[in-house]
Amino acid sequence: MSEVTTVSGGTSPTSATKKTTATKKPAASFKETLEKVSGHKYAKITDGPRRGEYVNQSGNDRDGQAFKLVERGGHEYHVYGKIVVRVADRPSK
Repeated sequence: MSEVTTVSGGTSPTSATKKTTATKKPAASFKETLEKVSGHKYAKITDGPRRGEYVNQSGNDRDGQAFKLVERGGHEYHVYGKIVVRVADRPSK
């Protein structure tokens, strides 16, 4: 039997599966204006494509994420896409 010591031609497995990734640059025209909401840890988006939504500024895990504010049954909910968070009720005085 002969041993094969050299193989020519073909591609190595690493070069055949190498993927290139393109980086996306944000659109230059993307601008939003935020307005702080008094007494809350979020700001309202007053201008831009997400106008009417809010941005969390509380410092928690959802900080910086946009949400829709929904009030139902006397309770406040923040809707982050498929995630819904009920805000704790304020203590009554």
